[in-house]
Amino acid sequence: MQNNRRNDLHAANRNFCVVFAFLTLLIIVLISVVIYLAVKHEDGEDNQSSPTMITSSSFGTHEGKEVTQYTLKNNKGTVIKILNYGGIITNILVPDKNGKNGDICLGFDDMKGYATNGPYFGALIGRYANRIANGRFTIDGKTYQLDINNGPNALHGGKVGFDKRLWDSKVVGDVLELTYVSADGEENYPGEVKVTVRYQLTEDNELVIRYSATTSAKTVINLTNHAYFNLAGQGSGTIFDHNVTINADKYTPVDSTSIPTGDISDVQGTAWDLRTKTNIGEVIHSVPGGVGYDHNYCFGKTGWQKYMARVEHPSSGRFLEMYSTEPGVQFYTSFYLNETGKGGAAYEKFGAFCLEAQHYPDSPNKPNFPTTLLAPSETYLQTTTYKFGVM
Repeated sequence: MQNNRRNDLHAANRNFCVVFAFLTLLIIVLISVVIYLAVKHEDGEDNQSSPTMITSSSFGTHEGKEVTQYTLKNNKGTVIKILNYGGIITNILVPDKNGKNGDICLGFDDMKGYATNGPYFGALIGRYANRIANGRFTIDGKTYQLDINNGPNALHGGKVGFDKRLWDSKVVGDVLELTYVSADGEENYPGEVKVTVRYQLTEDNELVIRYSATTSAKTVINLTNHAYFNLAGQGSGTIFDHNVTINADKYTPVDSTSIPTGDISDVQGTAWDLRTKTNIGEVIHSVPGGVGYDHNYCFGKTGWQKYMARVEHPSSGRFLEMYSTEPGVQFYTSFYLNETGKGGAAYEKFGAFCLEAQHYPDSPNKPNFPTTLLAPSETYLQTTTYKFGVM
């Protein structure tokens, strides 16, 4: 009987060991599966929002220095090309409703065109985007006189603005970062200004542009990008078949030289009321002045990202939305456009539109406008997003 008990005990021990071993193995397998799934999930998330691929190539030279073109491409096939010369966006290729990519950004094929670039195609504009009346402003009792390059006024930073400068550039992850140091007195603006602009293409087909700047002395600053869009494709004729919505209740009326009068007026009941979807071709000739839209729309507060505008092209199905932390946007419908562009395309009057995030034109001389004054203790910040999609 004792032998039987011993045998039963040994059998029980063996069974326990087998069960213990099985459970241990099962736990190891489960842990391995959990780890595998966690890693796979993490990789999946990375792939889903994986960094945009950025490559670079030579785009020729400017004044003996090489110009680099950076190509940003996401997993959805959207391609955006940007130069370190003037921060110029040269190409934006996005799909239409049939999945076919098309270039919706006007520009030139080579540096010969961009070296002059009268229309400012795709360019980074500064120190002061838009106009300053008579090229003159005052800070702390001292008057600064800028070059006059647009009728009686100063436009887009002067004769050699940020759009005609070669910027330092580097790729940081999925971001193209451009930096430039504008010397004290450059284009007669006070203070040494250090500017950084970061371009990022997301998996949601958003081009996010983040600006920052500091100064060594009080100065004025107003930065933007001057991309020209035609959602049918660059060189596809006028934008009369586009529909536009601008989410603003007010705008700044201008004088005969496009300088704001100082008033901030309601759009209600005027040709500037674009708060509901409006066909551009049906309203553009009703805009007083006969040159279409070239006006600043007012959104008030700075520092928070606001939905500003949406433009649609029904035939291709493409749309563009714009969001910005800036208090205004310049809507320009390219009345003065007359260029030969990429691939020999004829860019005609009303052949594109611009949505330029900005502070209001001539703000340094209009104390009731949001200030563009930047002091040494401050940092200028702006984020503007262009979102591309299909209806």
